[in-house]
Amino acid sequence: MSWRRWLCGLVCLLASVGAAADADHLSGPELELVLWPEQARLEGRFQVELQQVDAATLERFRLDPGIAVDKVELDGEALAYTRSDDGWLELERALEAARGTLVIRYGARIPDAPRGPRGGGYLGTDGGFLPPGADWYPRRPAAEPHPFRVHLEVMDGHLGVASGSRVAEQHENGRYRATFEHPGGRALAVATGPWEPVTQAAGEVEIRTLFPAGLEVAFGELYREQAAAYIERFSDELGAYPFATFTIAASPQPVGLAFSGFTLLGTQVIPLPFIPYTSLGHEVLHSWWGTGVYVDPAGGNWSEGLTTFLADYQFKREAGEARAERGQWLRDYAALPPTEDRPHAAFRGGNAGAARIAGYHRGAMLWLMLEDWIGREALLAGARRLFAQWRFREADWDAVITAFERETDQDLRPFFEQWTGRSGAPLLELAQLQREAGEAGWRVRAELHQRVPGEPWMLRVPLEVETEAGRETHWVELDQARREVIVETAVRPLAVAVDPDWRLFRHLTAGESPDILRQAALDPRVRLVTLGDARAEEVAAWLGRVPDAADSDQGTRIVLGDHTATSRWLRERGLPADPGVVEPDLEVASGPRAWAVPGAAVVVISGTDAEARREVAAALRHRSHYSYLLPGQGDAPKTGLWPVPGVWQELNDDE
Repeated sequence: MSWRRWLCGLVCLLASVGAAADADHLSGPELELVLWPEQARLEGRFQVELQQVDAATLERFRLDPGIAVDKVELDGEALAYTRSDDGWLELERALEAARGTLVIRYGARIPDAPRGPRGGGYLGTDGGFLPPGADWYPRRPAAEPHPFRVHLEVMDGHLGVASGSRVAEQHENGRYRATFEHPGGRALAVATGPWEPVTQAAGEVEIRTLFPAGLEVAFGELYREQAAAYIERFSDELGAYPFATFTIAASPQPVGLAFSGFTLLGTQVIPLPFIPYTSLGHEVLHSWWGTGVYVDPAGGNWSEGLTTFLADYQFKREAGEARAERGQWLRDYAALPPTEDRPHAAFRGGNAGAARIAGYHRGAMLWLMLEDWIGREALLAGARRLFAQWRFREADWDAVITAFERETDQDLRPFFEQWTGRSGAPLLELAQLQREAGEAGWRVRAELHQRVPGEPWMLRVPLEVETEAGRETHWVELDQARREVIVETAVRPLAVAVDPDWRLFRHLTAGESPDILRQAALDPRVRLVTLGDARAEEVAAWLGRVPDAADSDQGTRIVLGDHTATSRWLRERGLPADPGVVEPDLEVASGPRAWAVPGAAVVVISGTDAEARREVAAALRHRSHYSYLLPGQGDAPKTGLWPVPGVWQELNDDE
């Protein structure tokens, strides 16, 4: 193999495709990477001109201990180095005064199949993935982000994609070569696969799908069109898309991951009908938050909450489903054990369980509450400022807050510090309601309470009043345990409610919080009651683990068995024996089911045999936000929430 020969050919193909791919202005390390999927083999060559970078950052590199280093050279002369067991390669010579070209040659055999739930690093005939932060190339964390160029070569008829903008490529005799450039990369990612490449233009951006042939025929055009629409939308809202290309690549793992210039979606995920209209937009928006503006890892991950709010939540809002989405977030929070509650700023990553509630749901609600305060236009202006000032740099919460403050001329720091730094949430109640008739209209008097351990929260509470002419919203400032509220209306008021549309991140009251199935998944101390031939392994597909057996009737429990055995167990404890007892109008067909027993911290999964119960448990991975999952028509289960009275309080006869 002659890298010099094929690189000369690639130079002829390089074109100017915007600032993100301007070869004349990109100076920094270059990485030459060759991958053999059938052999699960990697060879790499790291090269950098000392005069182009701070030489002091070239003395210590992160490199996985399992990767063999063949040579370390400066202008062809060998340099001595040491390797540590915890993944550091350190040069024994200081380079501050040196000039020339530093080269590190290395190689490895890597796993040929995904390992673990998220895959990790692997390379094989089904596909490959070298994740960011896995130290599969010599990294200089202290110098990141910095410009880089990657020359990628993939053998065996596979194609590849890397972080950054694709600026050149060649296909030849089962060998794929491409060059990717990034003006401010932090950690590189590479994916490979037996893909069919299809590219289309979306303005100045090239959109590409890298799918297996069958998925390309069925879904390729849809994904390219949707990605183009998202890029146009977010560019208009936030600033120009920061790369010259965007690629959607298929993975053998059931993932949805975002990187600079590309996203990786599982082959099982791509056919799901909602993904192009929801999750894809979320991954595209990470080109602005997460891979466009980086998160300072020391200060908490702010990008997932902002991305969820500006993508997923806005899609729900446009579909008329925003209130339902907020209700689902707060019901999930209500099901979270207090011991698992954590502040938003403590979130580092993860998209399941308590981590998802802290990072995605609490984070998105933060931005909703800010929008209610400063308005939509000011919020978008702050987001545009944040992107413009911090593109390809690491932003912490202080940088985020400052960007929004400068667009509002308001002191937003107390708001952000409260909602990022505190766990828990307020519980709001109205008491001492009175309705009075006056000469010019009507008056409602009440006491507004917030019940919370510690200091009261500083809140802007939406108080809704139902009048004979319709609903009115009155915003009430509350920074104490209780205060008197007086609301005046021109039309006779009929009922009052505190935040009935769930615009505040708060604890739900008993009247608006039905038990849901997720309570069992969120409780790490959940215990299992197995009846008859039921086995604990049947719930592993839902929980991702096998709980211990219950040794008492205390705490959260999952009761597993056939319908007869589970009904008997419930009756013996004075609990409803089946879903039809909880809601008499609910039609409960025969077949496997799962349901949360109201007020009992018990989830029942029942079916005639282990296979039926496993199918129900697996279905709960995406339907745990309901109170029950029952047999429905065809393949679609029947889901719903137990009825609750709500928070509206009727006003009695005039005092």
